[in-house]
Amino acid sequence: MKKVLLTIIAIFALFASACGGSSDSDSTASSSTEESETESASSETSEETAEEAPAEEEAPAEEAAPVAADDSLPPVRIGLLNQENDPVGSFPEIRLGLEGAIGYINAELGGIGGHPIELVSCLQNSVPAAQQCAQDLATSDLISVINGVNIWTMAFDFYGTMGETPVIGGLPLFASDYNQPNARYFNGGSVQVYSAAARFVAEDLGSSKVAVLVNQNPAATAALEQGLAPIFDAYGIEYEAIDVPIPLTDAIPPVSQAAASNADLVMLLAAGNECVPVIRAANQLGIAPEQMFYSATCDVEEIYDEVGELMVGSYIHKGGYTEREVWAPDEVLAEFDRTDGLLEKYSPEAPNASFTGLGWATMLDIYDLYEEVGFENLSDPSKIIATMDDGTTRGRVGGFGWSCVYADIGLSSLCQGDAMFLELGGADGTTLAPAVIGPEGYVNGLSLLQ
Repeated sequence: MKKVLLTIIAIFALFASACGGSSDSDSTASSSTEESETESASSETSEETAEEAPAEEEAPAEEAAPVAADDSLPPVRIGLLNQENDPVGSFPEIRLGLEGAIGYINAELGGIGGHPIELVSCLQNSVPAAQQCAQDLATSDLISVINGVNIWTMAFDFYGTMGETPVIGGLPLFASDYNQPNARYFNGGSVQVYSAAARFVAEDLGSSKVAVLVNQNPAATAALEQGLAPIFDAYGIEYEAIDVPIPLTDAIPPVSQAAASNADLVMLLAAGNECVPVIRAANQLGIAPEQMFYSATCDVEEIYDEVGELMVGSYIHKGGYTEREVWAPDEVLAEFDRTDGLLEKYSPEAPNASFTGLGWATMLDIYDLYEEVGFENLSDPSKIIATMDDGTTRGRVGGFGWSCVYADIGLSSLCQGDAMFLELGGADGTTLAPAVIGPEGYVNGLSLLQ
């Protein structure tokens, strides 16, 4: 499952366009459970005999031996509110990714300051269940809560219900998630992806009129209105938003509307289930691949296998280094090698899915952050928030890094603005060749929002 280990959180943010989608994974009905993923590391470690280094060279440092958390110490209790067993959308894989990362942290990284991490999961599948979960977690003596994948929190005052318990990590889907004093997300959600995409389209593709195929729901509408529209307006780009229904039974009508708009670019910002029918419809209607732009939800091996040859020459939002691309930085390739097999080891039941990677990466970011804050300070939410707001860029190798620096534009809860965009090449569309897209290949759209 190497592909999901370093998938950047930005790729998951476009779920906001797809909150009518569903996962094939089974999940448990709404319930409140406590899960401790503590595993003991083996006390024995193997040592390799290294050859003597030349006198003028320094021998490479050996990796530290795994250290298990001390089960006798009080645990670091972190809550999770996640949507599962819901016909509208079920996402147990994010929980499985979190649990796997906790198993790894507790078994090999010594927990947080020696204290094991304990995940307190509350799973919901409706507005009443989500509200009850929020109330339960807010009164469960937790360090923080991860707002996993939840489309129902918009129906009640989720952040007010959480009160003094900070919301650290998860997926910001709605406008109400963007600017909360007690919430910080390691990613920027769809508003980050949409704004970065708009900047890429304006500055690098030079488009003047764009047709945007987008799922019409509160999450996508918020990202469209707050992320994409302001930047298009600033650059004088005309755009037309065209509804892509969920489920999409026939892609010809919306794609025909896009073709009739005389736009010089068609952007698909929708769920993964919409990718193949839209790609086929665009080809059938004679829209050239270089006139198509796809969201990261289409950056999936199965989609390339089915319609990759129709995507050659198109542009796509890339969520991160999901494979060992030869053009990836050396430190990213080294991180792939270092983490190879960890997710399979600590969460063997987790599917090879984007949200699995989101859970894994989120917990590792929390581990790094809480180690920095210090166990003795975790009971003070203001110290966690203050650390995240200090302007320092943090994040594990392989990611874009995160920094909570957008409070002045009303996006205090969002902590990532960068995104990557590539041109698809190769006979089957699976070879990703970097496009010329700005400094170091990244585009930040949030920095342009005022």
